[in-house]
Amino acid sequence: MSPASGPSLHWLADYRTAMSPIGDQGIRGTCLAWAATAAHEKSVHEQLSVEYLHWACDPPSGGRGTIPALTSALRSKGQPSESQWAYDDLIDEKAPGYAPPSTVVGPFWRANLRRISTGPSDLASELNAGRFPVAAIRVTRAFVKAEKGVVHGSDPGTDGHAVTIVGVAELTRNLGSLSVGERLICARNSWGTSWGTGGLALISETAWHACVMLAFVLEGPVP
Repeated sequence: MSPASGPSLHWLADYRTAMSPIGDQGIRGTCLAWAATAAHEKSVHEQLSVEYLHWACDPPSGGRGTIPALTSALRSKGQPSESQWAYDDLIDEKAPGYAPPSTVVGPFWRANLRRISTGPSDLASELNAGRFPVAAIRVTRAFVKAEKGVVHGSDPGTDGHAVTIVGVAELTRNLGSLSVGERLICARNSWGTSWGTGGLALISETAWHACVMLAFVLEGPVP
């Protein structure tokens, strides 16, 4: 089974192709900026700068990679287009000169964060309302492997990570250890297209409830 295996799945919400190309964060801890940017782009219909958003989550506002910092950055600073400051997976963000280049002139798209339920039905409702949920999860061994584009198991995981939710499906027949009627959450990652199936993976309900910590959507644009 993979995110493309239609015969076994009934999609409650399916926006796998309604996004910009899958990115690769490299060795940097920028997953939250990547996940939030993918969600933000859905509402403004423009490719936005991951690098700028990550920079904007500077330590005084809570620290890069934290939701309080992300909330502050999106509300107060926003994001310019990707063309103004392209992502660099080798940049030294701890260097004194880490700052937006002169090409960053705006406009800056702003948004508010709203916490939502992590239940599959609620995620599907948000997707069908035009909002892409962002989920904070704990990384499990099954998630890292994402064999054949599927994450399953009850391992609660360890290190924190963030993904964008782009679909929710329901199994129409038993498949291996998964039973008919089980719902699967389709996650878009930022580890390049070699992860899962082209950068996407289906997470079983069991695995999802074991690893998910919280979810939110972006609402805007905010003037």
